[in-house]
Amino acid sequence: MNWRMMGLEGVPLRRGGWIFFLLDYDARFSEELRESLIDSAFGAIDGTLKKRIRRSRHAETWAQHLGSGGGPDVYFKVIDAARRAHAMKLFFKGSRAAHVARISERLRADGIGVPEILLLGAEQRGGREIVVTARVEGRNVPRYLRSQHEPLTAKRAILRALGAEIARLHRAGYLHGDLTPYNIFVTGVNPPQFVFIDHDRTRRTILSRFERPRMRNLVQLGHLALQTITNTDRMRVWCGYSATMPTRRRRAARRRVVEMLQTRIARDRDNHLAQSDNAVMPGRIEVREG
Repeated sequence: MNWRMMGLEGVPLRRGGWIFFLLDYDARFSEELRESLIDSAFGAIDGTLKKRIRRSRHAETWAQHLGSGGGPDVYFKVIDAARRAHAMKLFFKGSRAAHVARISERLRADGIGVPEILLLGAEQRGGREIVVTARVEGRNVPRYLRSQHEPLTAKRAILRALGAEIARLHRAGYLHGDLTPYNIFVTGVNPPQFVFIDHDRTRRTILSRFERPRMRNLVQLGHLALQTITNTDRMRVWCGYSATMPTRRRRAARRRVVEMLQTRIARDRDNHLAQSDNAVMPGRIEVREG
């Protein structure tokens, strides 16, 4: 894999059947930290790091502090090898890790907060990939709203500002691939500042000009049943998002997003009930498949 052909600046490294690409090689790390970064990347790849953050459908995320004392905190996202039809799509679309790097650079150039990417990697034979980023300073939206130290007025202001920031993301031509509250970090309060993470499926696309794809992004943000986020909170985000819309368009868009949100919540509830039933009576799965 030629990372430079993908428009990236840095230095390629080959280690243990992987091709790595260390971005801005000379500016970031000492020799000791570079080796620690590579060693920790292999720890994440092998599943031996101490701190696993989460396991999603297609990836596993780990965290590690590099070096001692003043070294950075780093996140390692190991992306599973693509299978079947998805593998065929990637044959034409190219590296997922490189996509994350490119879209992150474009977002940063447009003034959207994104994590700093440190290292990319692709397995030469197995098909896995890795994206390594610096830790984002701040708290994700649910953790911020749970905080007992933040005044209520500040939390309300953050929610309105979040809606405005998502509107700015859409006006710049982007649709986030997984716009959940956990993928948005509050990094500043006065003024409000945000960082969007997890850009595997984020795209800059002409679809951002159309209302339905934008509303689907908002449904991603609002459908989760979280104790820290109320319907009033969702309305505050909407008010921030729709502030620049003409009044008639704002009302129609609000009705549309509410309908889409209710449909998604009902579907989530039905899926949850189905999973609960199958857990109690697993034989039902066999009947349906047969």
